[in-house]
Amino acid sequence: MLRELQNQAGELLIQANSKATKRIIKDLEKLAKQETQWAAKLVESESNAELVSKTITTEQAVAVVESATFAPTPRSRVNLQSAFLELGRTASKRARQAISDGILTGMTNEEIAKSIFENSQLARNQARAIARTGTNLVSNNARQNLYQANSDVIEQYQWVATLDLRTTAVCSGRDGKLYNFGEGNPVPPAHYNCRSTTVPVVSEEFRSKPKKPPQRPAVGAKGVGTVSAKQNYGTWLRSQPASFQDEYFSKFKNGKDKAKLFRQGGLKIDKFIDPSGAEYSLSELQQLNPVEFAKSNI
Repeated sequence: MLRELQNQAGELLIQANSKATKRIIKDLEKLAKQETQWAAKLVESESNAELVSKTITTEQAVAVVESATFAPTPRSRVNLQSAFLELGRTASKRARQAISDGILTGMTNEEIAKSIFENSQLARNQARAIARTGTNLVSNNARQNLYQANSDVIEQYQWVATLDLRTTAVCSGRDGKLYNFGEGNPVPPAHYNCRSTTVPVVSEEFRSKPKKPPQRPAVGAKGVGTVSAKQNYGTWLRSQPASFQDEYFSKFKNGKDKAKLFRQGGLKIDKFIDPSGAEYSLSELQQLNPVEFAKSNI
């Protein structure tokens, strides 16, 4: 009886997850096509060139989603569809365990149902994180396809992070950096719930002069505003009060010392991470940046 109840609950969750995954994948395929068209309009609005490739076929959109992988940590990669499937299996396992634990500990049916509900809520939150990450992933992969299909006009791409306190070390360190195509260079998302994106760098001969100096949004110590698009995360953060800088670094290990390295030592924001995006430890930072470390009085 117990085994049958566990199997029924687990199977229902797997089926629900499978249906939801198929629906999300279809939506992401549509997004891939829309994102490609939007990126093409963006490039043409900032250049005097007409792109050869402005959209992708349904088959190409499917390929973008099926091949989509992201990095939940700097040194690992996960396939998007596999992440959804694994989430379903995990939710099913948790439901079976909740039923088993409830019966063995003498919980009422209402208490067991509540435990299953709490586990399903956790699965929903995880699903939302994967969906948000998947949206970012497919969006940026579609852009990369467009950029490379028009490489005679677009020579590089630039990483664009969000200028606020929530941005991670890997994204703040990469903000504003220029990357070439086809060299294994990083493309967002850099982690779950990543908000970074990319913009195309148009070749000089096709570049048109903007009517107004470009701006980018920022949420600093004075609230929501805009700053020059020439600023990267590091230069923007350096313009903020010390208390704001301290708050940003407080979420990292040895945050107080890293804030001193940044402010007093003058260490650039991209020096806090290695090429893979992993944060350097304090001892590693000392070895790599002895002059800045000495200035910081740590």
